[in-house]
Amino acid sequence: MVGSLRIGRVLGIPIEIHYTWVIVFGLITNTLATSYLSNYTLYTSPYINWIIGGIASFIFFICVTMHELMHSYTAIKLGLKIKRITLFMFGGIAEIEGEPKSAREELLISIVGPVTSAFLALIFFLLSKIPFNPLSPIGGAILYLYRVNLILAGFNLVPAFPLDGGRVLRAILWMSLKNFRRATRISASIGMTFATMIMFLGFYILLFGQFITGLWFIFIGWFLSQGAMSGEREVDIREAFTDAKVKDLMSREIQSVPPNITVEELVSNYFLVYRYVAFPVMWGDSILGIVTLNDVKKIPREEWKNYTVREIMTPISSDLTITPEESAFDAFLKINKGSVGRLLVMDEDRLIGIISKTDLIRFLQIKSMISG
Repeated sequence: MVGSLRIGRVLGIPIEIHYTWVIVFGLITNTLATSYLSNYTLYTSPYINWIIGGIASFIFFICVTMHELMHSYTAIKLGLKIKRITLFMFGGIAEIEGEPKSAREELLISIVGPVTSAFLALIFFLLSKIPFNPLSPIGGAILYLYRVNLILAGFNLVPAFPLDGGRVLRAILWMSLKNFRRATRISASIGMTFATMIMFLGFYILLFGQFITGLWFIFIGWFLSQGAMSGEREVDIREAFTDAKVKDLMSREIQSVPPNITVEELVSNYFLVYRYVAFPVMWGDSILGIVTLNDVKKIPREEWKNYTVREIMTPISSDLTITPEESAFDAFLKINKGSVGRLLVMDEDRLIGIISKTDLIRFLQIKSMISG
């Protein structure tokens, strides 16, 4: 997600924080210190409430991370790969590469998040029974963490896609209907209805002057509606790519460039001659990376003669490659998550082709024209 900062790894999974989460962290801390904990007057210094509010916000951040980690851990155990976990203003998202292969897998991956939040709520509920001084903000913060985890579990169990509850519903429908696409359409429709209701509620709240709360509901509703539409669209694309493999759609004509030529030579002898927007960078039979027009545009024109292709290219990595036997849909997902608009098709260590977003979109357009 653009605007995210990687803060570390847990279970080998990169954890990133989007800048919007920092804003939410500040808002939660402010709300706790100035409102929620203001009735707990054991300490006369206002700074104590701010410190406890900040600690409670940080613990909530850990709770959301644990929610997503359990999704990720379950997916890994079922053979799926996790690209990263990103925390942002609406919570967290685990980027799972690929899709569950069965309704059972979808059910297990989806349900474990809310169960984790409910378990955390239970822990904080039990902690709240410790006989703190009734005026202590520590007891108030623990009570807040119990309530917010309970809300997180309950909200995520709402059977509206793309919430966890919507995915659970899709898994159940998938089991009963034996049709993934139909199950997705039904759960996405429910998700759109729920999102619309949330947005209307936000507008209603705005009418009563609660500007921040109203906008918050509207943004949440909009976010859910985008997720529901995206999920349905993704299933349509998946079906269009049924039985299509990377080797069926890739371009086998490969024009590579050496790494030691200047950017000026790259533009004159390759981009303007072949009129491609990207080239694989090779030294002999070894693939080193890929260079695109966007890489060139980052360099001032007067500096082109001072930079080589090796200095501006994107080095080879698993994010840039795919095998010929993988599905075209997997290629579509991988390209959309990347930044170069194409993948290098590798047969072990040998480059045998290139598949671009243009190749995939052209295939979808032709498929649509034929079926339409």
